[in-house]
Amino acid sequence: MRYTNYFSSTVKEQGPPHLNPDQFRRMMNIVFLEGIIAGMEKIKNKDKTQVFKYDMLIFKQNQLLTKLTGNLRPNQLIREMYQMSNY
Repeated sequence: MRYTNYFSSTVKEQGPPHLNPDQFRRMMNIVFLEGIIAGMEKIKNKDKTQVFKYDMLIFKQNQLLTKLTGNLRPNQLIREMYQMSNY
């Protein structure tokens, strides 16, 4: 949950981000996907009978996360989101 943790600490230090609606929605989708992935990882670790089923679901969610983040580091991503909000 590297993006979620970064966003959380940024909000605590600087207050809510001033993003346009599209970029704010993007940030919320990233937080949502990271929560889904973390939840599936917990279930996967408890239910050893269907590990591969969870691996595929986690893989698909990670693909969506990568599409939203472009695999940028959290500080680069938030900078990009601010730049896209100002245009």
